[in-house]
Amino acid sequence: MVYKSLLIFLLSVACVSANNTPRHSPFKANLIRPANPVQLKDVYSRDMTRFASYASGPFSIPAVNEDVSYTITVGLGTPVTNVSLIFDTGSSNLWVMNTSYNPFHSSTVKDLRETFSIQYGSGYANGNEYIDVATLGPYKFHQEFGVSNNFSGFSSAVQGLVGFGPADLSANVTATGSVVPTPPENLYFAHIIKSNVVGVWFQPITNGSTQETNGEITFGGVDPTKFLGRITYVPITTASPSNQFWGIDVAEVAFGTTKVSGIIHGIVDTGTTLILLSDRATNALYAQIPGAALDNVTSLYIIPPAEVPKLKNISFKVGNKVLKLTPAQYTIPQNQVANIGGTVGTTYSWIAPLGDNESGMAFILGQKFLENFYSVYDTTHKRVGLAKAGKKVCKKRGKKTPL
Repeated sequence: MVYKSLLIFLLSVACVSANNTPRHSPFKANLIRPANPVQLKDVYSRDMTRFASYASGPFSIPAVNEDVSYTITVGLGTPVTNVSLIFDTGSSNLWVMNTSYNPFHSSTVKDLRETFSIQYGSGYANGNEYIDVATLGPYKFHQEFGVSNNFSGFSSAVQGLVGFGPADLSANVTATGSVVPTPPENLYFAHIIKSNVVGVWFQPITNGSTQETNGEITFGGVDPTKFLGRITYVPITTASPSNQFWGIDVAEVAFGTTKVSGIIHGIVDTGTTLILLSDRATNALYAQIPGAALDNVTSLYIIPPAEVPKLKNISFKVGNKVLKLTPAQYTIPQNQVANIGGTVGTTYSWIAPLGDNESGMAFILGQKFLENFYSVYDTTHKRVGLAKAGKKVCKKRGKKTPL
């Protein structure tokens, strides 16, 4: 079954401290003006706009690995209510469960008097639309989102979902059918970030738990300490329907040196847990592993014990770069087997069949792929970037790289 699913970068502002020497102005200005309710009401908005003009560099927030999805914390309303939301690049709407956020408790909320309804591969949500102040890291901005009183298919560990896909995916989710700006777009429109770019760093869980804070989301650029080598960028694919998402072309998939698929089109999606390939590519892949079989309980492939030591790297050619997954990266660690409902001692694979899709969407590179590769979602240049994930020491510590 496919589950749909702070390292805060602080901008430094140069300050000049005043000495105690009195300074005399050649003239005096009366700074007391008549109180104007309209002006006073807009003070916060003006000041935040001014602050945003100072704070236009990349910043990062932590992400929590929930084993089958990643979550981030988003603040909503005044006073702030923090909610844990699934981080999903495969959709573009933000919604929160009504048990986690009450719009009537916020002094800054605006009721849009509009409904929303959204369907996912493994669930749905519907309810009412609002606009309120949202908080990501140290920054505040206005965000439209839904408050759901009817939802299904989501675990109790999360309180909603935030979509980071292309904004056009949000069309027809609300009753008016309008496009709803995503959080990165609103950060960009508010001049908090200079580029509408999101960098994502995931890591595998290192123990048998189902939760570990080991990821990072960077807004407005990338974090060069979280990947090795250069980022390979490719344009959004022209193949439909993948071109509606963060879709890319993969020129070749190989098991060792054996090609199991030619050029295919698909998407990069943080909200999908597994690495999904079309049935044809999946069958060709597991045909290289004698005795590999689909398990009816988990819907995942089982690798026979005798074949585990013989497993080879699986590679994906993206642009001019070959991205390789080692056997340890595409097989499920034994300390996580019980979490997926499997039998301890059995070797399962994270690579599963997507279905008979050979045209516009023949793969989904989900969380278990992205735990090994840094990914970049660049709306400004309409492209996706991938690089080998890893930590490295940069000469300028703490610096994020704008694009």
